[in-house]
Amino acid sequence: MALTRQAVLDEAIRTLDAYGFADLSMRKLAAALEVQPSALYWHFANKQSLLAAVATGWLGAMPAPSSGATWDEQVRVWAHGLRRAVTAHRDGAELVASVLAMRAEGVDPTRGLVAILHQAGLRAPDARAAAATVLHFVMGHAVDEQGHAQMQAFGVAPAGAAPDDPDHRFEYGLALLVDGIRARLA
Repeated sequence: MALTRQAVLDEAIRTLDAYGFADLSMRKLAAALEVQPSALYWHFANKQSLLAAVATGWLGAMPAPSSGATWDEQVRVWAHGLRRAVTAHRDGAELVASVLAMRAEGVDPTRGLVAILHQAGLRAPDARAAAATVLHFVMGHAVDEQGHAQMQAFGVAPAGAAPDDPDHRFEYGLALLVDGIRARLA
């Protein structure tokens, strides 16, 4: 069977789910696919381009906000969709955060959000800044949420050590951001 780009992506996600982001390596992928590591480079120039492709796939699966909804409803749908996308896989938030930090070409989950905020009345630079703020909130929350769960699984953090429900904290923080954007629109 010929090695395909999709087969490499699928195995990368299986490896991530099984072993975590720290153990995701081209050598481990090659062994799982029963090929030499050099065969992977036919499909991906390096590990960073593989990670960018994984992140792009996850981010591309986010639901599009309804165009009939209000801007604040669209922001909430976008934020919840991003949170679900990055927490659906073990260390998914960490992987996506690392790709976003690379500023990989073509990986910008905020494009649609910027348009929503601009249409709501924010000037273009302010819409970009507000979208980045929402992005950073969601990513930071997701990294913390996944990291804490992992520490609990390792027995390092006691179960129930979080002072409150992560869903409640997410909703509250998102409401603060939306209220702040609304104040800027006024």
